[in-house]
Amino acid sequence: MKVFDPEGREWAVDRRFAPWRRRVQPFAGLAGGYRHYKLTPDWRLYLDDGPKAQDVAEDNGPLDKVATGVFGLVVFLEALVHVPMYLLLGLFLMPFLVLELLCQGVAGLVAMVVRRFRRAPVRVDVLAWHKKQSGLASLTILRVPEDLAGPLIIELRALVRDRVMFDPGDPAVYEALTRSGARVERHQTLLRRRAAHR
Repeated sequence: MKVFDPEGREWAVDRRFAPWRRRVQPFAGLAGGYRHYKLTPDWRLYLDDGPKAQDVAEDNGPLDKVATGVFGLVVFLEALVHVPMYLLLGLFLMPFLVLELLCQGVAGLVAMVVRRFRRAPVRVDVLAWHKKQSGLASLTILRVPEDLAGPLIIELRALVRDRVMFDPGDPAVYEALTRSGARVERHQTLLRRRAAHR
């Protein structure tokens, strides 16, 4: 579920169940690892937005045209070498990717059976994106009993819509988490705390 707070920031309150994807990753070693949730500061908040003087570019006439043509030729020759190499690398890595998908499918079926019979809690992620979608500003991971996850997501969506940050210690949020038996597994935020909530 996606909602917007009073400052126009996008929030996502999402129920996730894919723990095997973090553990079954034979393709990760060859591809250099997988991207995980990571907070990224929005540097526009710290930079001066005042008008800046534009640099005046000098026109060197025919010299610029020759330099542009040589640069274009170098880029074209580099692409002639890189594109076939990337295609060959993709074909080489394809069996590893298929193996990973099969392993994740088997692990997912086993995990679903365990979840069905042992009543394991589900994971609920509360994410805040910067206004320009340039990165993650806040991340909270909750563990909730499966039958209470749906109502909690709806309640958190309503709470986030009226606030500019998600704080598990906020009285209204804490009450909702306690009522649903949720446990905060992880909470990180770059959002600035406001003195008063709406």
